[in-house]
Amino acid sequence: MSGPSVQPVLLCACLAAGLLFDPMGFLRMTLVCAFVHESGHVLAYMLCAHKLPGLHFSAGGIGLSGAEQLPRTQELWVLAAGPLANFIMAALLFLQLHRQASYALYFLAAVSLCTGVYNLMPFGVLDGARLLQNLLPAEKQDALRRAQRLLLCLFCAAALGFALLGGMPRGARAAAFLGPGYLLAKEFRQK
Repeated sequence: MSGPSVQPVLLCACLAAGLLFDPMGFLRMTLVCAFVHESGHVLAYMLCAHKLPGLHFSAGGIGLSGAEQLPRTQELWVLAAGPLANFIMAALLFLQLHRQASYALYFLAAVSLCTGVYNLMPFGVLDGARLLQNLLPAEKQDALRRAQRLLLCLFCAAALGFALLGGMPRGARAAAFLGPGYLLAKEFRQK
């Protein structure tokens, strides 16, 4: 029998360190958007399977297990529910902004919108990649995988180049490295 996983401890350590150095509240807003995103997946899974899904925690975030055992159309709904929850949250916040202007609400709406769009990208472990894999026939999966890897490398190179050369403040540059770095680490660690 193996011991406890170090991944949840690493996740908590990363969150604690991030919260200590988060004067603008960006990490807190990102955590709220991630919670809404994962809640969308969990709610869709519960509606399809009539039970709670298995959740696993890692330094990269929270994953849901069991959706791959659902019929294909239900799995597609579960995969799409996370980004959809972010888009609904962003829309509701933008509607609220018409009644009450607030930089914090505007920024939270933008972070939620970006979280939904980011998770729909067709790379690695993101929802967009799994949606594409479920929509394409089996004989096209190898070509899809090669195209995804190439596009992932191009996207990450562009994002990292922008982070280095875009004239961003140091803290923003560090944040701009996290998304592409996470995707590359997950992609090339899988093999």
